[in-house]
Parts: sequence; structure tokens; C-alpha cells
Amino acid sequence: MKKANNLVKMKKIVLVIPPQEKFTKDYLPSLGLGYIASCLERANYEVKIIDSHINNFDDEQTINKVLEKKPDAVGITANSHNRFHAISVCKGIKRKSNNQIFVSVGGCHFSPTAVSLLETIPEIDVVVIGEGERTFVDLLNNYFQNKSLDNVLGIVFRKNGKIIKTSYRPFIKNLDELPRPAWHLFELEKYDAKLEGEDETKSIGIMSSRGCPNACSFCVNSIFWKRVFRRHSPRRFVDDVEFLHKKYGYRGFDFWDDTITTVREHIKGICEEILKRKLDIVWYARARVNTVDREILTLMKKAGCKVIGFGVESGNPEILKNIKKNITVEQVRKIVKICVNLNYIIKLFFMYNLPGETLKDIRATRDLMRELKFYGSNVHVIPAFSLIYPGTEMESMAKKEDCLAHDFNWNNPVKFTVSEKIGVNPTIPPYEQKQLKSEDIKTFLESKTVQFVGLIKSISPAIKGVKNFEDFQYLLKRGVNYLKQKVS
Repeated sequence: MKKANNLVKMKKIVLVIPPQEKFTKDYLPSLGLGYIASCLERANYEVKIIDSHINNFDDEQTINKVLEKKPDAVGITANSHNRFHAISVCKGIKRKSNNQIFVSVGGCHFSPTAVSLLETIPEIDVVVIGEGERTFVDLLNNYFQNKSLDNVLGIVFRKNGKIIKTSYRPFIKNLDELPRPAWHLFELEKYDAKLEGEDETKSIGIMSSRGCPNACSFCVNSIFWKRVFRRHSPRRFVDDVEFLHKKYGYRGFDFWDDTITTVREHIKGICEEILKRKLDIVWYARARVNTVDREILTLMKKAGCKVIGFGVESGNPEILKNIKKNITVEQVRKIVKICVNLNYIIKLFFMYNLPGETLKDIRATRDLMRELKFYGSNVHVIPAFSLIYPGTEMESMAKKEDCLAHDFNWNNPVKFTVSEKIGVNPTIPPYEQKQLKSEDIKTFLESKTVQFVGLIKSISPAIKGVKNFEDFQYLLKRGVNYLKQKVS
């Protein structure tokens, strides 16, 4: 990483996580900002991190906290859910500093909306596109040394009244070259996140890889990472796990990889490294049903994987094809059964109102959810309505189908009443088909008839499988466990 020269080495940079709508201490430090902070420190900048969410700051408090630090530049990350808070903070910093502080933004929301953002919000100087570690250091070096940004790859900025987008910066090939996140800059004692799905062990987030080779139409990560998959070496990744375990006392880890099981040898190497070091840890993994089998799941369990999550999305094979999920319902059934037998806590994620979906398809999804829950009390299904995010294929489909205005600007104030009615952030547009509305789906799912028929359908395959008294006892046990729960 290129170091700043003596002229700029004392410059102070403040990195900001803007406020969120709903405050909770059950929340993890920003891994992305942690990496950027450590790269800035390596380049001899003085760095501070302000996490507005964990401190429950509102926009005005955040602005004042930033100004108290007297920064020379500010970097703000945001997602689609807190984008308007980020914009408000940018405006306030510029206003109260008399336009004296250099303000840049980045993250999964602002990257695909960069041009419209600068057209709409004059208080933002630069948008960092994609992976930010090298770009942000390069940006600040150039800004402080010569005020010229023309040769900085991976940014969008203004010059002489025009918006300039530079060439895309290539991704970092070897992630082991990155310093570990600047954990010392976070107020770690304020975070109280527990291991997802288990809710007992205090945990922290960490990633062994970046990107995902899949192309799900609803996923913003495939846009942000451009389906380019890279990974740490197992040894380096477990070095970071061990560091957090021994220095800060963390036993629970949320492995934030989009799909940690993408490369079999990678996850196998991680498990073997954990076992070799005899680390007493537990962890949550995000996987895909078409990337695991009994052998690898057994090894993961042995190495401390306690909770595993799978995106299933739909119970209809045609809908799975429509959204380019590249899995089958039979794969889901097979892998969930294996995970139940291995005593995993299993989280299964589903979506309603996907492109091309009908009420019949939604009934199939609901039936599959009930069937999978019937496998064991450690199976948890998490349904949600499908939402549109910037840059995704689903956004293009929504505009083509006129369920999202062609001139929709993500960075102008907006409120979707439908989103509010179905219980999601009203600034995020739901995927609304002309022939099927989210409110109709909600009413349909709450129907007692649909719930009863779905229950019978989910039990039927199990009843057909009973061939002896032992099978009957197992079925009875599953039935009792099922009746203790409700599909939300």
C-alpha cells in the first residue's frame, strides 16, 4: 500500500457509520470500515471511527461528533436502508464546516448510484466505487498532495462542473496483503451481538473471502463484487480469528462470507486449521445447498460451526430458475435433513413475490417451509417480501415491468406505502407485480384454510415414510416439536 508523504502524514481522517432506523446493540462492527481504517493507518494517516448506530446518535449528533474531531477529510459508508441518514450527515458536515472538509462516500448503495448521487447532492465531493481500501488511500494522497483526482481509479467526482467517472480499479487479488481490520478503533465493549441463530455467545463478524460467483437476480453483492471470488489463505484467516479470540475474548464468530463453501478446499483448510490450533470457538456460516455434502458438513461441525444458513427463496423450481438461484428443491430437502442429523441450528431464508410468481407458487413455498420445519426443532425458516436494490437485475426487471419508475432516483427523498404496510423500511421499494400485490399475498398467507392445507401437505410425505414402529416414534417426536413452533 502506498504511504502518504511527510506533507500529509498528520492529516486526520474520520470514518463514519451513519444512524440506522432501528437501534439495537445486537449489532456487529463494520468490517469494511475496519479494513479501510487499517489501510489508512498503514499509510500514516490519523484515523478515527464514529459508529453512530452503536452510540444511538441521530443525524445532528453525528455531525457534531465528526466536527469535534476536526478532521481534514471524512469518509462515510452506507447501505440502501440508511442512505438518507448518510446524505443528511454529509450535508451537515459541509454546512457547519463552511465547506472546508473533504467529504467522500462509498459502500454497496452509493457505488451503483454514484452519478445520480453527485447530480443530486452537491455536498458530496467524491464517491468511491467498489472495493475501497486502495482507492481511498490513493484518493486522499492525491487530494492532499496536488488536489488532482484525474488519475485515481475507481471514483466518481466533479471537475469544472462536469461529473467524471474514472476507470474501475481492479480488485485486490491477494487478500492476505491487507492488514487486519483496525479493531482498536471500535468501541468493542458497546457491541452486544450474539451468535446469529443461537443468541447466547457474544460474537463478532469476520470474512475469509470476498464475492460470489453466482448471479441471483435479487442480490446486490453480485453487483458490488462483480461475481469475482477471492479468498484469504486458511492460515491467514484463522490467524485473524485467533487474534480476536485471544486478544478480545471472542468465542462466537459470524463468518460474513457470501458463501464460505464456494471452494471446497478453502472451507476444508479453514476447518483443519481451527482443529489443529484447538480453538474453542463456535461460528455461523452462510452456505448454498449445492456446495455442501455430509462429509464437509461433518468437518465444519467438528471445527465449531454451530449455525448454518441457506438461501432457499422459493418452493417452486421454475421460480428458482427465474431468479437464477441454481439450486433445486430436492437439494434443499437432502441437505437440511443432513444438517438436522448433525444437530446444526439451521436458518432457511425465503422470499415472497419474486418475478413471475403466482399465489400457487407462493403456496408451494409456504408448504416447503412447513415441511422443512417439520424435520426438526432446530430448523428455522425466515420468510420476507422481495425488495429491490440498486444495480440488481431485479431493479431492471421492475423498471421494464413498470413497477418502478424509469426515472426513479435512489437518492431523492421517497416513501413507499406498500413497504410500510408489509412491515419493511418504507424507503426501499418492494418488488410489486401488476398481477400480484404484496398486500394480497399477506392476506392469502394469513388465511386459516391455507394454513391448514399447508400443514396437511407438510405432514403427508413423513407419514408415507413410516414403515415400522421406530419410524412412527421419530414422526411423533417431530410432530410434537413442530406443534411447539409457528411459521412466522
